[in-house]
Amino acid sequence: MSETISFEPPDGPPPGRRSWRLWPALGLAAVLGLSAGVYGAIEVKRELDRPPTDAELRAASVQEIALRWRTRPAGEIFPATVEYSGLFGRKEPAVRVGIAPEAPCAEALDAEIAEVAIANGCRAVLRASYLDSTRTLVTTIGIAVFPDEATMRKASEALSSQIWHYGVRAAAFPGTLSARFRDAARQHLMTMGSANYLIFIAAGYADGRPKSESGMSGPLMYGNPIASQIGLQLQTEAEPCAVKGVVTC
Repeated sequence: MSETISFEPPDGPPPGRRSWRLWPALGLAAVLGLSAGVYGAIEVKRELDRPPTDAELRAASVQEIALRWRTRPAGEIFPATVEYSGLFGRKEPAVRVGIAPEAPCAEALDAEIAEVAIANGCRAVLRASYLDSTRTLVTTIGIAVFPDEATMRKASEALSSQIWHYGVRAAAFPGTLSARFRDAARQHLMTMGSANYLIFIAAGYADGRPKSESGMSGPLMYGNPIASQIGLQLQTEAEPCAVKGVVTC
């Protein structure tokens, strides 16, 4: 007895007929891919060419202010002369006697202040010293840099109870009338906030006399307007897209 075995044809078209049907699909995919690439390039160009939004300009402005301690020359941050109101309200020039190298917060601030400042993100401190018009008073201005205004304000609030006793360390410069101004000679200590910068003031007599038990002396308040003007320069908004180093525009 013989048995007949039959083979069912495989599913789909014969192998020789399958490949030609793939070409239209591949061609369509290529066209769609090319179209997507062209469209993507057009959108990228459109995004690059469009003017920045108000929100982007604001963000760029905040960034530019926050980076001024790095992008601007030291002589621009600390001007050679700063006016203040002297006796009888007359405008007097305070003269810069020196700019100290950038210092870690732990070196430029008293330990009690540095601990709080560092805990809130203090990155560095810039310092310069000024002489009043009589050449008898010295003020060291210290600019502590924080990540943003919120952390600066948090640090400022935490330091409010200590600032009458501790602050920025005196910056003395050999060969100038500030050479004898040391920490013990600090008669007046103060702070003020400006953007993401906390500005410290330490003023005293150029002859180095130590702080008296009677407290601060009135004439030493001249350091406050100096710090105010320096702080104003640090926080005044500029056209961010015209400032070198601002990359968000």
